[in-house]
Amino acid sequence: MIYLNAEVVSGLGEDTFWTWFKREFPSSLFENPERFQNNDVVMRYSTLGFLNKVPVKSVALLWELLPEMKIVFNSNEWDGKLNQIYHCAKYCTYRVVASPLAKPYYSQFGTVDIIPIGVNTDLFRPMNAKNELRDKYGIPRNAKVGFWGGTTHPMKGFGRLREWASEHPDIHWVIVWKHEQEASNMPGASNFTLVGQDMLAELMNCADFMLCCGMLKPFYMVEWEAMACNLPVIILDGTQKDFSPSQNPRDDIFRLGWDRSSVKKTWASYLEQRGITW
Repeated sequence: MIYLNAEVVSGLGEDTFWTWFKREFPSSLFENPERFQNNDVVMRYSTLGFLNKVPVKSVALLWELLPEMKIVFNSNEWDGKLNQIYHCAKYCTYRVVASPLAKPYYSQFGTVDIIPIGVNTDLFRPMNAKNELRDKYGIPRNAKVGFWGGTTHPMKGFGRLREWASEHPDIHWVIVWKHEQEASNMPGASNFTLVGQDMLAELMNCADFMLCCGMLKPFYMVEWEAMACNLPVIILDGTQKDFSPSQNPRDDIFRLGWDRSSVKKTWASYLEQRGITW
């Protein structure tokens, strides 16, 4: 049996990795049993720390970017959560990251494997209805439109977005905020909050490109989703990322195995190689 230990299964009812994995691997459960069997495995989100006294195999899902954030911002703000993450990485049987750029932060704890989180390429796709969607959301038909999604947290680069936008006043922006209380109106922008995945995909399809201005190296999930919609990518300052997107970044998603079909095969092989029945 596979036991899924998530911090948040689905905050807004969206189809996350967790809900997708539960659907695709039917033997998995969200709750932990009173007693584990020897062939069980726990897939544990790293911020939860290690589940003590579990005589089974465990996989630490090391998706948080806090180790890099600590270095970039030279801050101790996240040390409490980092201790939990490192505890999970140290004592779990296996360790998994989504990006090779994150691997060095955990190699001290043992072997680190790379498995993409996966993008729903059936939902996040080119829709070929730009004018209709712009009309639907009140976005000018004839404008050049950029997309950005995130929060006001410094790692997301909103300040860099504002600076770049001021240098390109001809661009209209579609900005999607994760948290309503953080939403900041910006001149020349259409701001949206509490957006479901269906609406998010449509808003991405209103844009002509995506601006990647985060302070950390790996692409954020919203950026992978925008690339699945085939939005061309502008990366500020030549920052090293997981890869250099082509003019058709949706093709890159499949080439790199970030589509869910490929990710399922990768996880199935990964589990089978470790004697885990799914």
